[in-house]
Amino acid sequence: MLSRSSLASTHATAYAMPLLALAGLAFSTLTHAQAVEDDAWHFNAGVGLMSQPTYPGSSETRTGALPTFGARKGRWQLGAVPGAGVPLGVGYTLMQDGPWRMGVGVGTDLGRSRNGSESSKFSNLGAIEQTALGSLSGSYTQGALAASANIITDIGGHQQGTRALLDLSFRTRPMERLVLSAGPGMTWTDGRYAQTYYGVSAAQSASSGYATYKARAGLNAWRLGASADYQLTHEWSLSAKLGVTQLQGDAANSPSIDKKTQTSYGLFANYRF
Repeated sequence: MLSRSSLASTHATAYAMPLLALAGLAFSTLTHAQAVEDDAWHFNAGVGLMSQPTYPGSSETRTGALPTFGARKGRWQLGAVPGAGVPLGVGYTLMQDGPWRMGVGVGTDLGRSRNGSESSKFSNLGAIEQTALGSLSGSYTQGALAASANIITDIGGHQQGTRALLDLSFRTRPMERLVLSAGPGMTWTDGRYAQTYYGVSAAQSASSGYATYKARAGLNAWRLGASADYQLTHEWSLSAKLGVTQLQGDAANSPSIDKKTQTSYGLFANYRF
């Protein structure tokens, strides 16, 4: 995202991930043009409107305004940590050498992924609490192509396990101020994450009516992301993001799933200073 906008969701991040992953790939490309030895502070802030499923697998959607914020100084990133899958936290670039970049991040997912007090039928499965996240990310950029890999794990002890994301992106600039990006991605999850989000325990079955279900580790989803970024001025930019997720494996076969293919999209205005 050459506009340098950062996505900081106040809702569940699991299904904003197509947008986060695409933003991370574009940010990885951007960082190669900015030396990690740069000790000046760079900030960006803005606002967006985003629509996404209320919960992974839900047929219901929710739409709301989202603030965006990010700060960078040398190897450090604060706020949203693009490329690391951390909506709010601190990131550090371990290595940046030509097209290669590797970094770590620590942060939070900004709220419960599932709220036990919601009117949705998913509330009968109980809440999935907010947790602390740790991440290791790497990227490779060559011309218009970029590849990114992220490992995100629950370090807060809320049974949310580990995810691994792999994304590819192709960028083109049809106009001087317009950049278009698109590409596929995939998500793998361990058994703990799968069971928390898609499994149904005996107690949950009794309260919700869903059959008991054991969700195992494996391929969780195929994803496709696309974005358009337009630079209005040196400071101001507009962005449009689209993400489509197709659940796979035990996630897709869970009795709690209403819809296997889900879409997220957002419109953002960003100011950098």
